[in-house]
Amino acid sequence: MRKVLLSLAAFAALAASSQARANESAHEAAEGGEKWKLGVGTGYSFAFGDASKSATGTTAMSGVYAGEVPVELEASYKLTHAISAGVYAGYGYGMPASKLSDAFSSFATWRFGVQGEYEFAKLGPALPFAGLRIGYFTETANGKNGVENKSASGWEYLTVFGGAEFEVARGFTAGPFASLAIGEYTYEKQGSEGGSIPSGDRTLHQWLTIGVRGSWGF
Repeated sequence: MRKVLLSLAAFAALAASSQARANESAHEAAEGGEKWKLGVGTGYSFAFGDASKSATGTTAMSGVYAGEVPVELEASYKLTHAISAGVYAGYGYGMPASKLSDAFSSFATWRFGVQGEYEFAKLGPALPFAGLRIGYFTETANGKNGVENKSASGWEYLTVFGGAEFEVARGFTAGPFASLAIGEYTYEKQGSEGGSIPSGDRTLHQWLTIGVRGSWGF
């Protein structure tokens, strides 16, 4: 009889332990079991605002850029089931506006910074999200026909982005997104001549990007 009672007690303990592990797993799933996320996105970007200004007037971004194709990578960690924080880095291939096409062949832009993201409750199969970024950029205009390369850099003070992702496979989601970045050139150089842009000559510009993003959770 004693052996039977001991066996029943051991079975009860095992069952309780299994139930506790099941409850813990369910809780982790509810909180978002996948803590890390890697993402990659691409699309097309439209330039707005002014690139610079001087005593003779302003230079519009649309007079410099015809557009840009960005590719961005991001890595983030979930702080809660809905809030994550991380870093991003990206490359943009820019096309010059028609009036600059004889002097420059293309633009190359590198970006990096930090970001925060919020995941909303699911809407059917869609998982909506929104976030903010702050970062730095540096770009090079590749000259041709004897024109020297020109470089510039500055801050993207705020980027607002949002979209929705859909589960494509276990651990992988993808979907559309849009972002709006607000930045300012603070340094420029052409050939051996370069320096900080005076604060009075700085202007804000914007990039509107529409594209797709894929994310891996683990």
